[in-house]
Amino acid sequence: MSSSTLEAIVKHDARLDLLCCLVDGESLTVPQLSARTGRSLKAVSHNIKLLESIDLVEKAGEPGGREPRYGASLDGHPDWVRETVEEHRQA
Repeated sequence: MSSSTLEAIVKHDARLDLLCCLVDGESLTVPQLSARTGRSLKAVSHNIKLLESIDLVEKAGEPGGREPRYGASLDGHPDWVRETVEEHRQA
């Protein structure tokens, strides 16, 4: 994937909100992420799929067949990704 594609996906307020919720290691469901960010379930689901497609977010499990939980890892991505998430968190 090109760095411009990665940048276009990462540098987006809604996706940065989701990454800020997930990078602390807690895995969350789409409804939980929606509640924390104030964004619609549809928007959260769409943005989670985009983040999952570039390996920033992954399914962390579906306990008992319920809602899937998602987690994020910035490892293996360029340093600017982590810096962008941290800057967004502080804003």
